Amino acid sequence: MLDRFVIRLACCFLAGATWPILPTLMSPENAADERVKVGLVSEQDAVVPNQRLWVGIQFDPQEGWHTYWVNPGDSGQPPRIDWELPTGFQAGAIQWPCPTRLSTPPFADYGYEHQVLLLVAVQPGPGLREGEIEKIGADVRYLVCRDVCIPGHKRLEMTLPVKNRAAAGPESQLFEAARRRLPRPAPGSWRISATSVGDEFLLRLRVGKPAVDSQFFPSEPEQIENAAPQKAIAAAGGMQLHLKKSKHLLKPIWRIKGVMLVSGAAYLVDVPVSQSPDGAHLRSIKN
Repeated sequence: MLDRFVIRLACCFLAGATWPILPTLMSPENAADERVKVGLVSEQDAVVPNQRLWVGIQFDPQEGWHTYWVNPGDSGQPPRIDWELPTGFQAGAIQWPCPTRLSTPPFADYGYEHQVLLLVAVQPGPGLREGEIEKIGADVRYLVCRDVCIPGHKRLEMTLPVKNRAAAGPESQLFEAARRRLPRPAPGSWRISATSVGDEFLLRLRVGKPAVDSQFFPSEPEQIENAAPQKAIAAAGGMQLHLKKSKHLLKPIWRIKGVMLVSGAAYLVDVPVSQSPDGAHLRSIKN
């Protein structure tokens, strides 16, 4: 086990990461092309002046391989995109579809085992004229993993004409499917709270009825033990989810952020963490 840890740590150093560590050995970089297809696609067939353009980086891994979410969990790294845009254009933040929990005991990762599209909104610059051609480029670095991790590097680009009106592009259905996988804000009638008790965080969800079918994906690393079971207990009007604190968590945290999967639907969570003496959660379950 120690030898394996040293190998993982060495791989992490070679990839330029600190923590989380990377799984086992890595293969040569050009081998990544054989394990995952990476492409740059646009939702529209043209750039429209003063209108936001949605583009996406598409990953399509081979069976058994996966890429990573914004928080990769215990190992791996999320994709990194460096945009090369026309003057005045600006790219927004990546919109991450809900991940899958990838268990490789004693570790657990968060990522995508199948095709995924990472959405990004691009705001065109001023002064565009119909008939011009604009080039959008992306320098993408990523890891594709199975029992080994392979670093990938892809230089992508596409050209789009400037038009006063755009039509749906040939890849528009990919964007519709990706949006269905994006976490949504929780309904206004829901109440979500978090409490720190001993070696656990307790996420309490009130939805108006008992619910125990849930899972939490933290957006920040080293807050919970990713491989630990997440125990859900039915409570009045909802449920309480027990999350074991990470052994690397050295000081209290005051907010917990992430994605909560409830009955198959993904919701955004961003709530303050209250500090509670041991035993207080036992009373809350009864209330």
